[in-house]
Amino acid sequence: MSEALRPLRVFLCHSSGDKPAVRNLYERLLTNGIDPWLDDENLLPGQFWEKEIPTAVRNSDVVLVCLTQQAVTKAGYLQKEIKLALDVADEQPEGTIFVIPVKLEDCNVPGRLRHLHWVNLYEERGYPRLLRALNERANKLNLGTIISPAVISQAPGSREEKRSGKLIIQATREGSL
Repeated sequence: MSEALRPLRVFLCHSSGDKPAVRNLYERLLTNGIDPWLDDENLLPGQFWEKEIPTAVRNSDVVLVCLTQQAVTKAGYLQKEIKLALDVADEQPEGTIFVIPVKLEDCNVPGRLRHLHWVNLYEERGYPRLLRALNERANKLNLGTIISPAVISQAPGSREEKRSGKLIIQATREGSL
């Protein structure tokens, strides 16, 4: 009997002002079988958050740095979390997907994250692209495919979804269906 694989652990690094959009991302990831870490959900009343958050970052498989115009210009704990995530990323083998900048809206990516390819979550293809990156990380950790390619391909905005729609239309015109 094989042991069940654990879900991919994903830390959601964000500014408090972006909480509604980040909560939406949390729910989507949860629906896709991913274990997201969000302060509002995972921190318990009375816990020392300045100790728990770094522990959560270190225990994560991936850190999603959620970016907005407001977040990239704001001083505060978010900047400290980004630095911590990059420090933990430096401990990973070269080429590891660990920190993923996630643009929740059109905004500039902070200089310290520009060396990483980001995903535009506000674009139609953004979420399927994010799922592909998370699958890649899960596979490297031998967690298996966390989200089947069929699910990703049917996610709204995926390139495969559009291609399959065109193929169905073309096949119907040719009388193949």
